[in-house]
Amino acid sequence: MKTPNRIQPLVDDGLVDEVISRLMSGKEADVYVVRCGDEIRCAKVYKEAAKRSFKQAVVYQEGRRVRNSRDARAMEKGSKYGRKQHEEVWQNTEVDALFKLAAAGVRVPRPYVCLDGVLLMELVTDADGNVAPRLNDVAL
Repeated sequence: MKTPNRIQPLVDDGLVDEVISRLMSGKEADVYVVRCGDEIRCAKVYKEAAKRSFKQAVVYQEGRRVRNSRDARAMEKGSKYGRKQHEEVWQNTEVDALFKLAAAGVRVPRPYVCLDGVLLMELVTDADGNVAPRLNDVAL
């Protein structure tokens, strides 16, 4: 498979050896199965704001605070810098939560690194190597 542009820096840095396939595409990101040495992992490539179809993003962002007042003002004004900061906050919220949950012993896909909007993490599979279904597709 051809390496997506956003994953290419991870290949160049030696973090990813090969993009095997596209696993799924969602409202906020595309997920790819990648090979890193002897391990199979996944790379979640966050979509840019203009390409996201996440209509209720405001609801999920409500109550989030930015510590740096300069960043907060820029985000409120919607400047180019503010939009960039808004994207970083959007992506870092999930990434930070995954790292904290994993450190606390919660069974979540283990995050390895997040670079330039690409989260490299564990690929969750069953005993036969089949990719785990999305929680939305499982009857609990």
